[in-house]
Amino acid sequence: MKLLLLLLNMVVLVLATPPQHITCKKISEASGLLHSTKYPNVFWVHNDSGDKPRLYAIDTQSLQLINTIKVKKAKHRDWEDMTFYNGEIVIGDFGNNKSKRDDLMLYFIDEPNPYKETKVRVRKKVPFTYSDQEGSDLRNYDCEALLSFNDTLYLLTKHREDRNTTLYKLHGNVAHKVIDYPIDGKVTAADSNGVYVAVLTYDRLYILEPTADDDNLFSGKVYRKRIDAGQVEGVTFVGNTVKIVNEDGEMFTYHLNDIIKG
Repeated sequence: MKLLLLLLNMVVLVLATPPQHITCKKISEASGLLHSTKYPNVFWVHNDSGDKPRLYAIDTQSLQLINTIKVKKAKHRDWEDMTFYNGEIVIGDFGNNKSKRDDLMLYFIDEPNPYKETKVRVRKKVPFTYSDQEGSDLRNYDCEALLSFNDTLYLLTKHREDRNTTLYKLHGNVAHKVIDYPIDGKVTAADSNGVYVAVLTYDRLYILEPTADDDNLFSGKVYRKRIDAGQVEGVTFVGNTVKIVNEDGEMFTYHLNDIIKG
């Protein structure tokens, strides 16, 4: 009985561990979160709509601002997520609350050196449309999640008409529908470490283990963890952990093995 009480107390302490806080006041509504591939002590963060086209380099330990990087030749209408693709950062300007935008855009940039550079130029712009939207009157074409897996870019929509999400595969300038999935929530971010895929909703963190050579990322095992972290908007893998940030700049840490083992 004493051992059981001790273990329960340990669990309570773990659950009660407070989140870290991003200290930079310029990050007023954190949306995108990405762990750098070149600079292990750097998170890339961007704001939701209302900011200028810029990225913020944040120290992974202190969460203090390292540098602000202006993204030249880009617009910031409603940035929602970002990912790495072939070594480049891809920024998704595809927030689409009313599903009426006709200027959905992906910006490709070289990852800048946060310790030396203050600006970076867009290398490529990719406007896109959804393969199944024409003629639809549904508000299911808002998107807040972008990821790269098996050298392919995928998007996950945030439905307004129901609690599903639609997975799209980007090819050229068209996002081709792969599958509707009953995720029972509003998808706000995604990331991949090459083996697993993290999908974030307001109250759950999903870890997907896709089967090989299948565009349906939900085809393999799907692990779920209920979370209570506010309005969460960004997710990224860091080693054997998953980091989540909410719009207030609070960052939460979850261990991948704990989610997979249940």
